Amino acid sequence: MGIRFRELGMLSLFYAFFGAAYNMAIYKTSGGQSSFMPNILFDYGLKAIYTIPIWWLLFRKLSHWMIWQKVLLHLFFLPVYVFLWRATYYLLCDQLGYFHLGGKASWWDIYIPGLFYAVQFGAYHVYDFYMKLQKQREIKAALEKIALQSELRALKAQLNPHFLYNTFNTISASVPPEQERTRELIATLSDLFRYQLQGSKTELVPLGEEIAFVKKYLSIEKARFEDRLSYRFELSAGLSAAMVPPMILQPIVENAVKHGIAPKIQGGEILVKIDEEGDFMQVEVSDTGVGLNGKSKENPDGVGLKNTRLRLEKMYNVTLQMDENDQGGVTVAFKIPLSTDRVETIVDLKTSVEV
Repeated sequence: MGIRFRELGMLSLFYAFFGAAYNMAIYKTSGGQSSFMPNILFDYGLKAIYTIPIWWLLFRKLSHWMIWQKVLLHLFFLPVYVFLWRATYYLLCDQLGYFHLGGKASWWDIYIPGLFYAVQFGAYHVYDFYMKLQKQREIKAALEKIALQSELRALKAQLNPHFLYNTFNTISASVPPEQERTRELIATLSDLFRYQLQGSKTELVPLGEEIAFVKKYLSIEKARFEDRLSYRFELSAGLSAAMVPPMILQPIVENAVKHGIAPKIQGGEILVKIDEEGDFMQVEVSDTGVGLNGKSKENPDGVGLKNTRLRLEKMYNVTLQMDENDQGGVTVAFKIPLSTDRVETIVDLKTSVEV
């Protein structure tokens, strides 16, 4: 039921304490003639049995509910709890020959269990609030640590770009005119680093810029694989201005090249397909490579793909889907809310591009 041993132990101690206190009260009021009443075990045992499912529902199944919603549920569960306990307790006592209150005094067996219900669940809510507060503090501390590390990385990155770009320009200038293709690859690589740096400074970028970045990355890979690699882009019209996290597509495409196309002797094709589905953007990256080849869909190869999965879960609470396709390769897909903020894209995308 999702109850931890520590919580079960605390629940047992809670009932043991109140059972012992109740037994002591009976002992004192009886003038010391009774040191233990067996029906106390039935009393508090039944209370515990009827408490556990209510506790599980409120603090596990409906943990995301607001406190006022849980209070309304308590108004329903309290009389049900008292009625079930009283009916079962009286039945057991009658069957086993133990004493229970009768007549007008039996009203105490409505008031006291109701009061006990309120006290125990009040304590559970306090404990739950404390644990959530502790968890929030841990998350806050972890986020602050990550933010500090990111800030330090950003500061380090700011020291390198100008040197890097100047180096690219120096290398490009030293390339002979007859090797123009090499000069173009160096310029493309420089653009890739520049986009990565810009992407680290913003939360969202236009889809058009992200696609342009992926195209430049694939152009470099195609120079390496030549005819073994081909790729296509299919985009619904009007999506180039939609906002997406930077560097969200490239790790998926890189994974397709590295683990799908590269191991295949004859190579293959990569298809990036992005459609508009209502208020959502459906993204699919397919390849005709070697497929999963026995690898787990839940734990894919590649740090980039794992990071992309984590980013999507944290930002949009969506899952990165990975499955083998009919072409023998792998299709990686995800769906995110469609954001079409007014942003002027720096590239003019065609609906379908083949290379």
